[in-house]
Amino acid sequence: MAKDVVFAPVRGADEPQYTDGPAAPRDSLRATRDWAVENIGSSITVQRMADHSLLSRRTFIRRFVGETGMPPMQWVARQRLLRARRLLETSDWAVERIATETGFGTSANFRALFRREVGLAPTAYRKARRAETAPSGGADRPASQASAGAGSSGGSLSCSRT
Repeated sequence: MAKDVVFAPVRGADEPQYTDGPAAPRDSLRATRDWAVENIGSSITVQRMADHSLLSRRTFIRRFVGETGMPPMQWVARQRLLRARRLLETSDWAVERIATETGFGTSANFRALFRREVGLAPTAYRKARRAETAPSGGADRPASQASAGAGSSGGSLSCSRT
């Protein structure tokens, strides 16, 4: 009876459509994304991320795609690759340790995914990046040649999908 009294069964096209509350801001899942980055080496699933955000799995996926433009696990894989690239550039850790720290599991899995996404094996990427940033790397050449060389080799190292 209350529905019949309170809600009109049919609303005209000229009547406004009201919502119960304000729309969620586009960064509503920032805390969950930050949590995922902090725990990038652990097992992260869509369900764990949804539980962290206190949303159902379907609602979480829909909102996540709306905020980031990609599915949750694709975003996690990109974050893992970014972290692995930083570790390769800044640490002397073995590839096996980097694979574990970034959540890729085995070093074979890490090597295959890294090569597919970046275009180089992890050790080749590390050597190339170290050669680019070495202080004596461009000492033999004039500045114009050194910068031209860095630009040509830098293009093959960047991952357009990350």
